[in-house]
Amino acid sequence: MSIKLVQFQSGFGVPNPSPFCMKGEILLKMSGQEYQAEIIDDPRKAPNGKLPYIVDNSDTIADTALMRQHLEQRYAADFDPGLDDKQKATSHAMARMAEERLYWVMLCSRWIDDHNWQIIRQFWFGSMPPIIRNIVPMIAQGQVKKALHGHGIGRHPASQIYAFGAQDLAALAAQLGDKPFMFGDHPTSLDATAYPMIANALVEELPGPLLDVAKSYSNFGPYIERCQKLWFPDFTG
Repeated sequence: MSIKLVQFQSGFGVPNPSPFCMKGEILLKMSGQEYQAEIIDDPRKAPNGKLPYIVDNSDTIADTALMRQHLEQRYAADFDPGLDDKQKATSHAMARMAEERLYWVMLCSRWIDDHNWQIIRQFWFGSMPPIIRNIVPMIAQGQVKKALHGHGIGRHPASQIYAFGAQDLAALAAQLGDKPFMFGDHPTSLDATAYPMIANALVEELPGPLLDVAKSYSNFGPYIERCQKLWFPDFTG
């Protein structure tokens, strides 16, 4: 029985507009395990109210960090082949930077920026019945604003928030350099995190300071193409 991956629909020219859904699928591909993807629209149906999650026989795992741990322990997957302890520490720190700050900058860009919010609102809620379509987005955006405030990043002005994002993108660009992948000729766990984040920062339909900075790094475009060819060769947008 193959593993079931439950995630959001694709959109905006990327395999998934959720970097974490992309990461979850990449981890499964890197592990070599067979899986089937199931698409749902309402994350409230997920075990922790978030996507993605996987179901592997009797186990349900609802966090990409725990998915990785599960694949390592059950299937002996090695996501960092050839890396020494120092490189693994760098990988861990950069992945946390991307997921614990850059991701939140991306949320601000999509859910708070007036222009992008209208696009996001239509994408996620546009197919709902009229009455619900007017209420649910307001509730969802309010929840995102509350989460951003609780995280701390939402307490800053937009200019500072985007400056944080620029620092994180600069760090990823520097780590990548002129290498095919983040640590050399072969992908590692950092690529499973960095590629989805960078690809989503480069979504042209969602303009703003984050997109402008991401486009300023000449090594990002070829990197995205390389990763997509490796992990999502059939994806056409």
